[in-house]
Amino acid sequence: MGRTAIEIAVDNENLEIVQLLLMQPDVRIGNALLCSIREGVYELAEALINHPSITKEMLGEGWAKYLDPSETATSEYSSDISPVILAAHLNQFEILQMLLRKDAIIEKPHKHYCSCEACEEERINDGLHRSLKRINTFRALASPAWISLTSSDPILSAFKLSRELQKRAKVEDEFKDQYLQLYEQCKQYAVDLLNQCRSTEEVMAVLNKEDNFCNEEIDLSSAKCSLARLKLAIKYEQKTFVAHPHCQQLLTSIWYEGFPLKQHRSSFFGTLVICLLLVISWPILAICYILLPKSRIAEIMRSPFMKFLYYRLIFFIEIYQNRSLNFSISFGCFLTLLTLVTFEAYRTQTGEIKGGGLTRAADRGPPPTAIEWLVFIWIVGMLWSEMKQLWQERLNKYVHQWWNWLDFAMLCLYLCTISIRLSAYLIYVLWNFNEETTPRHLIRTHWDAYEPMLVSEALFAVGNVFSFARVYYLFQTNPYLGPLQISLGCMLVDVAKFCIIFILIISSFSIGLAQLYWYYDANTPVCIRAGQCKTMPNAFSSIANSYMTLLWSLFSITKVEDTDVLEAHHFTVWVGQGLFILYHMASIIVLLNMLIAMMSHSFERINDHADLEWKFHRSKLWIAHFDEGSTLSPPFNIIITPKACAKAARAIVNTIRWCFGRYHYDIKDENRATIRRPGYSRKSHCSIPMETNALKKPVTYIEIIQRLVSRFIHEQKKTMKMDGVNEDELKEIKQDISSLRFELRDDRRKEIVRSSSHIDAVKREIMRSMSTSTRARVTMPRRHFSSFKERGVVEIESEDSDDIEIRNHIDSLSTFGTGATLSPTFSTAAAQLLPPAITVGASGDVSDGRSNEHYYMSDKFNYAERQRPKQKTSDAFEFFVGETGSLRYRSRTEACQRDSIR
Repeated sequence: MGRTAIEIAVDNENLEIVQLLLMQPDVRIGNALLCSIREGVYELAEALINHPSITKEMLGEGWAKYLDPSETATSEYSSDISPVILAAHLNQFEILQMLLRKDAIIEKPHKHYCSCEACEEERINDGLHRSLKRINTFRALASPAWISLTSSDPILSAFKLSRELQKRAKVEDEFKDQYLQLYEQCKQYAVDLLNQCRSTEEVMAVLNKEDNFCNEEIDLSSAKCSLARLKLAIKYEQKTFVAHPHCQQLLTSIWYEGFPLKQHRSSFFGTLVICLLLVISWPILAICYILLPKSRIAEIMRSPFMKFLYYRLIFFIEIYQNRSLNFSISFGCFLTLLTLVTFEAYRTQTGEIKGGGLTRAADRGPPPTAIEWLVFIWIVGMLWSEMKQLWQERLNKYVHQWWNWLDFAMLCLYLCTISIRLSAYLIYVLWNFNEETTPRHLIRTHWDAYEPMLVSEALFAVGNVFSFARVYYLFQTNPYLGPLQISLGCMLVDVAKFCIIFILIISSFSIGLAQLYWYYDANTPVCIRAGQCKTMPNAFSSIANSYMTLLWSLFSITKVEDTDVLEAHHFTVWVGQGLFILYHMASIIVLLNMLIAMMSHSFERINDHADLEWKFHRSKLWIAHFDEGSTLSPPFNIIITPKACAKAARAIVNTIRWCFGRYHYDIKDENRATIRRPGYSRKSHCSIPMETNALKKPVTYIEIIQRLVSRFIHEQKKTMKMDGVNEDELKEIKQDISSLRFELRDDRRKEIVRSSSHIDAVKREIMRSMSTSTRARVTMPRRHFSSFKERGVVEIESEDSDDIEIRNHIDSLSTFGTGATLSPTFSTAAAQLLPPAITVGASGDVSDGRSNEHYYMSDKFNYAERQRPKQKTSDAFEFFVGETGSLRYRSRTEACQRDSIR
């Protein structure tokens, strides 16, 4: 297979062989290091990395230069995957940390359109290898292990890297799926870190983190709550991070802070009554805020929910688990005034004279009415509010919110209406020096098509449509209407895509039909017979008419006769009808059904993640009301308050001091939080009570983020351990079992040989004792032999037969070591002489002490089966020796005991 010995040893995880091979001169580690990282064996990787031939350059960017071409061709990985990149890919935390201690680095790829010499050379030589190298590098940079071990602010690093990967996916669309997968991986890593938070302290530290102050101590008792990191997550569209329960709980606590309905969980009617009381008391509360900006009422007015309640029109806002109908005074009154302006009782449709005077409808420059003055005041207040929002958010952030474009268009239409009305009043009232040439009162039927009043009324009507459409933005606060509103926004994008294709289709058919029917002018009558003159329909007489006809034909508001001509030009009629039919097939059957399918897909996509999308967009709406300022809603926001005067005076003084060099601008104070919580509730939601907080040691963001990273690493290791084994691991287990089986077989064979040697020694000692006792044998008395005869025992003919019997016992025992059967007499002697591993049972069985099983002899040497007739003779002889107390057996036993003691 082209693998080296060290690679095979690493693949088998044999540390001893690897260490032995590393001692050989000119050893080429090569891909063995990558194999050790893939297997995740720390000892093997450490032994290979610590080899003198491995330098820190080889562990990183210099790995491709270290490999031989032959190793690259047969390697499992490409040459651009270095050890540190592979460790990051596999999330090997311990091995990656060891590589980082060796100063191994991963260089960030250059931009896609980089024109440096190295990038140009790679692009010319092998563009595919360059793209794959960039993907592998970004996969390593986006791995949780790399971000956790190298970044001091992992959440910020994950946010920025995910944004960069999203841009790369748009630029390198060939590898879009790979980049988007890494983009989702970075987003999920930030969510996993946030999920490790165990207290409000840690959640606040993460969400309030500012980019410039990492080592700043966290003051939980502070009255400010910046949510800088949460705003950054919304900017980067980290929807999963923003919709996380930890974020939503903190946002909800800040949103309803100081509002009684959230805390007491009032019923539907109780919530409705309280909201109605707040709406009725709105002017009084606004005046109290202007006069007493430091009072408790003013603190309540500064809460985000109260600002939203008094600034927008809300339908079915959700308060905890209750839903109530709340009316915002500001925007609700504005819409009410617009309705009253439309339905004024003194207007007439014709503008005829009534009671000796002309009606207001005939006035070409009427002065504003009382209701119109109120509308004008509201528009000025709304304009001032948008200007403040633009100043606070800056232009770049302001234009990225689509609803701000709707507000901008609405205000522009109203401003144009006001300016044109003012011009008409100046022309026909103040600057009208000749009433005869430019009469002020004139019936509308005689007005010019572009009369200033007609233009202003048209703009005012469009502005009213935008005003009422602005209410859809507020549906985001409701859990039922919010997902529908988000789906509607996505469908509008689909409609825009559809319009691009539809405009091309309708333009092509409009131009073709206008070219076909241009001659048949509708104003020229055609006389077919005497006295019977007809005019042509003007449906396709011009390009504009063709556009309108084809557009209305989508809604079936056209006639089939529009393609006919009065002359007998049948071919022209056939071509016109054919084009009309093709248009209907292309636009209605194909394009409209395609639009319906696109809108259905968008709705299903949003509906699958309805809760996620709704919480994200609701958080965006809430964040807009968290910043300090904009407490008063129109029209009270145009009133100059003492607080505004004090701020203006302070700003002027600071500017003068800065000009003289006596004022130092503190960037830290500028970037700090702008969300100020009410003083009476600072210990309730966003902060820990002062008594508990005073006992705690101040912590920094670095300390808290290290806690989260440590918990995340432990959880990842635990997850990796709990994962099921794969096919490779099963093969390794089988190999280990086979190796263990062979080792046990070798150990058993060695133990049998060792036992046989001990039994041979016992045999020799017994034979020597028997030979000694035979020479000293004394003739037994005759009375003993007669007693044996009476008992039916066969008399032993000679001493040689006894020796042969004993020798047979010993031979059977020495041949197989274990599993033999000894007689009771030999069992006592063998138990004292055999080694501890060999045991002799009460019945004379010899067994191995290491295991609980016996090793039985084969049929060829089975003494119990083949020597069964001799067993009776042997037992009789042993009984005879025991009865007479033969000196030979006694001396033999004593000799065996002495040898065992030695």
